[in-house]
Amino acid sequence: MKSFRHRSIIRAKISTIPRHISEASSQLELYKMVAEKQRISKELSSIKERMTTLQKRLDSLNNEIENTERTIHKLRQPHSSISQNVVRSKTVVESSNYQTFEIEY
Repeated sequence: MKSFRHRSIIRAKISTIPRHISEASSQLELYKMVAEKQRISKELSSIKERMTTLQKRLDSLNNEIENTERTIHKLRQPHSSISQNVVRSKTVVESSNYQTFEIEY
């Protein structure tokens, strides 16, 4: 069976006729514009705060990256004092004799 639409039911349409220009309609438009302006101003200030926070974090990350790269370059040098200390500590551990034992529970 086919479903038929009732032609007698007509849905109401939204009126496309503009409002009459009056003091009340002008005040309503003014209120809408001021409310939107305040919303946009708040959003813009929060975006500026977020940008400041992100820029500070980016600067600190750049500093940390530079420091880490300097440390890596120092460690790569064959005669650095840090690498000599590491070699000395290894020889001390290897030269001492440890006696080990096992404990069973």
